[in-house]
Amino acid sequence: MWYLYLRNLLILWLLSSFLISCGYKFYKKPAYFKSEWKTIYIPPWKNYTSETNLGEILAYELRHKISQGKFLIPVYNKNQADLIFKGEVKRIYLQPVSYQTFIQTKERKINFQGSYQLIERKTGKIILKGAISRYEIYRVPLETANVLDPGREEALKMLAKDVSELILQEIMFKDVEIK
Repeated sequence: MWYLYLRNLLILWLLSSFLISCGYKFYKKPAYFKSEWKTIYIPPWKNYTSETNLGEILAYELRHKISQGKFLIPVYNKNQADLIFKGEVKRIYLQPVSYQTFIQTKERKINFQGSYQLIERKTGKIILKGAISRYEIYRVPLETANVLDPGREEALKMLAKDVSELILQEIMFKDVEIK
């Protein structure tokens, strides 16, 4: 019976050594982050498009992703934060992709373009700046009635999740020199 325990331990050791040799590592604070940076303030993104709640959805999803990383704590007061993350929705565009009949759309494509900045609050220095573009194709439910553009809210939420994931990856793996 003890040999089963030993066998499982050997398998665990081989798997962990394989993953470490492939370059996998535990989720930790990015190398360019200062040790005193512990909190971040993420206001709703500036949004001058017709999608009025997209800025709030993006900020919510980004707060959620960063809190999952456990290296920064999102706060709701700008004066308590060490870092400020600002974003702006530049463009949001919807276009039909496929049709069932001439006037009934089956799938739509939502295009997004935006920009963001990660700023140190005390100095006002921009640490990270970037632009992001993304699209999402979503199906339009055929059985919905009396709904103007069905499936649009779900597509915006999926788009916000994708964009927040891409931004988190950019924050985590970007090589930035802090002077």
